[in-house]
Amino acid sequence: MGMAASQARFLGLTARKNNVEYEGQQINQQRTALSNTSASHYTDLLGMSVPVCPSVEDYTQTIYSFDDGSLQNSITSLIAQGDGTYKVSYLSRYTDDFSVVSAGATSVVNDNNNEYRVGAYKLKELGKDLTWAYVLSEQTKTYRLYEDGNNYTYTDANGDNKVLIPATYDIITGIIGKEPQLSDYNVGPLITNYKNTQCYGSVAASQAGMYHMEHNLCRLMWSDGSKTITSSNGVTLTKTDAANNSYTLTTSMSNSSTTDSTSIELQKALKKYYPDLYQNLVDTYINTVLYLDNQNYMINKDYYTLSTTENAENVQPSEMFTNWNALWTEISGLDYSDAFDKDHSAWQQKYNVYDGNYLDSQDYTKIYTIRERKMFYDGEDEYLKSLSSDQLERLYDLEVTYRDMLEESYGKSEEGWYVRYKQNTSTGEWEPIFYRGDDIADGVKDQYGNMRTNVDTYKIGSKEVQNEIKGRDAYLEQDSTGRYINITFVEADGTKKTYALSTNTVTDNAAYDDAMNQYEYDKALYDQSIEEINAKIAIIQAEDKNLELRLKQLDTEQDAISNELDAVQKVIEKNVESSFKTFG
Repeated sequence: MGMAASQARFLGLTARKNNVEYEGQQINQQRTALSNTSASHYTDLLGMSVPVCPSVEDYTQTIYSFDDGSLQNSITSLIAQGDGTYKVSYLSRYTDDFSVVSAGATSVVNDNNNEYRVGAYKLKELGKDLTWAYVLSEQTKTYRLYEDGNNYTYTDANGDNKVLIPATYDIITGIIGKEPQLSDYNVGPLITNYKNTQCYGSVAASQAGMYHMEHNLCRLMWSDGSKTITSSNGVTLTKTDAANNSYTLTTSMSNSSTTDSTSIELQKALKKYYPDLYQNLVDTYINTVLYLDNQNYMINKDYYTLSTTENAENVQPSEMFTNWNALWTEISGLDYSDAFDKDHSAWQQKYNVYDGNYLDSQDYTKIYTIRERKMFYDGEDEYLKSLSSDQLERLYDLEVTYRDMLEESYGKSEEGWYVRYKQNTSTGEWEPIFYRGDDIADGVKDQYGNMRTNVDTYKIGSKEVQNEIKGRDAYLEQDSTGRYINITFVEADGTKKTYALSTNTVTDNAAYDDAMNQYEYDKALYDQSIEEINAKIAIIQAEDKNLELRLKQLDTEQDAISNELDAVQKVIEKNVESSFKTFG
């Protein structure tokens, strides 16, 4: 083998050896990753909770009960404390002194006015005849407001009847001015039919452009009702009373389709937000009038007066018309949205002062904000008439409670529930007696034509109910089998009371069945999860086995390459040695 061939073979084997080593490194990395994944699956297996089959004992409990006089008490909870005592909770039947109970029967009359009475006393429907009304305070006095359609009325301290009316949109805008509209900020179309106006019956053809200017500018100059305007060079133009509406062109056009009543809002916006442009508009208008006046083309001069008749600028009609046309175009093209937003916001603030409030119908400057309500009774019952508004409010809430209690115990009544308040002769307290409206709706007429019925009545009294007592401190005594036989409570005064306990064993079969069903479901999920994880581990192990076989093949290949490299190396050394001897 020649020197060059040996060296080339040596380099090729070296590269091949490097590739085998690199591939071996890659396989080792893959096996490491598979090992990590396998370890993660084993960790999942170790972290899984094994479902536990429920025991029937867990759903069987011993119920302890004791008698306290006429009360039967069943213990629901026993919690041992560190000091040898227990926290005890139990169900106890007791007497509720605020319950609806029967009060016997009585005769009720439905008189000719369709009112229910017991003797001379008129029955009141629960929650009725106690009415809310708005009140207002004026000069340290409070007045009740009576509804009159959409209005309110009251009699003041002077005995004068006052009428309060809602501050409607039209009334408010009549006070603060109309609401700005974006369309109001539009200069409108040019008026070209100026020859048929009332204020100028004839127009010289040579001055048509000047009249065109004067008529259109006139719509803006006087739209806000002002009487005078002054140019920047000091010429004042005054509108006389003789002008009236004719001078504003609002009604002067013979053809109504060409009439345009330019908005006051536009003139105000020009004055406020574009003062230089507005002054230019005034100057153009006054110069136009001056020119027409000097040329003796103005008709009906009684409509205006000028502080001077000299046209100081001496502007030619053609130049004035060109300037005017550009000015009109500029005014028409302005964006008035910001001006409108600011004006509308200012208007809205003034509007909000009135919105939702009431006004004195005789004096709109008096604004009433009506928010306070009080309760009133307008019936004939002397007891209810003696109560204050706050007391009536509390009574109203109490009557709502009474009605709920009656409906819960005896059902709803289509005719409502009625009450009369009767004074207890022993305590002096007023007590309610209740009547079911359905029981007294139909009756038998007596000799006077009244419907008379004997009905059941109800009152607030005592009734036995069941209640749960929680967390009482107690001592418990056990027998030799571990069952509790006595319970001792420590009263607030330190005395002790001991009661004998009776026992009863109860199994909650429904709860046990539910727990068993849940166990079967959880066990199926557990088994499925185990199978899935084992399958994943098996796949990983197979992949690792393949990688291990491949790694062994690479080891064998690397050994062969190493042997061949050694052989080539010896050939190269032999060639080098023979070369040195030849040239040595």
